[in-house]
Amino acid sequence: MNDLTIVMYHYVRPIKGSRFPGIKGLELEGFRRQLDHLSEKFHIVSTERIIDAIKNGSKLPSNACWLTFDDGYKDHFKFVLPELLKRNLHGAFFPPRVAIVDDVVLDVNSIHHILNCATDVEELVSKLNAHCHSCGMAESETALLYKKLAVANRFDNANTIYVKRMLQHALPEELRSSIVNKLFDEFVGISTASFSNELYMSIDEVQSLVKSGMYVGSHGSRHYWLDKISPDEQEKDIKESLTFIEKIGAATKDWVMCYPYGAYNNATLTLLQKYQASAAVTTEVRVANLTNDNPFELPRLDTNDFPQ
Repeated sequence: MNDLTIVMYHYVRPIKGSRFPGIKGLELEGFRRQLDHLSEKFHIVSTERIIDAIKNGSKLPSNACWLTFDDGYKDHFKFVLPELLKRNLHGAFFPPRVAIVDDVVLDVNSIHHILNCATDVEELVSKLNAHCHSCGMAESETALLYKKLAVANRFDNANTIYVKRMLQHALPEELRSSIVNKLFDEFVGISTASFSNELYMSIDEVQSLVKSGMYVGSHGSRHYWLDKISPDEQEKDIKESLTFIEKIGAATKDWVMCYPYGAYNNATLTLLQKYQASAAVTTEVRVANLTNDNPFELPRLDTNDFPQ
């Protein structure tokens, strides 16, 4: 069979009573219960065993499961690592370089917290559009973008998706960054440097993951939608990420890529082969099969697809 259930995690923390109780994440108690459930129903395997199965054709155990953690949150060091070590479980962590090295907040997280602090998403859409219009975009242009982008998915309504897509990739990068910063200041009101230090792991903490036997792989350097940038920009981003991974003492041979936003294209696949990656995980929702799936296009399930 060689089926592999890959579980995707992001925020894992005590959310209720926190500074941002509306953030969409997994409560720590729910994570503990979920780990116990997965340990009972599945055989949780290491990244190294998965790489061996891909490279050498070794068979995975029945009900194999791989735990993956995206974005380099301090949650992963503070809350996730102790729970994994307590149960003698393995996890794979994918931090973007800039989140760990630079005092910046990834656009994806700025947007999450803007949405969390906005009490009325329709008002937020109006403010976003007003910023676009003040920078020279016509109202007809934002109307067309809304029609194209505002498509609800299984987690978010149409207005929320519109805000996310506009600020993630639809607008030009310079304009996008400017508007994100303005909305972050207005709705969240925290300096990006202090918020970055609060949100993401330090280099020492990432190195502690490696020393504890966890896997650390690539989530790109700047957390770009890779399919929205040129092949040359993709290559630069991947090389920066691999330099960072080498610096923290993780493997850069037969390494694993976790696509930011699940976004990639044929140029990305070519670059992964060029730089000797062994596998990559996407956001396609289904169980993977190492016999039939392209190892650079492995699907994952979300934590919300399992009991908590």
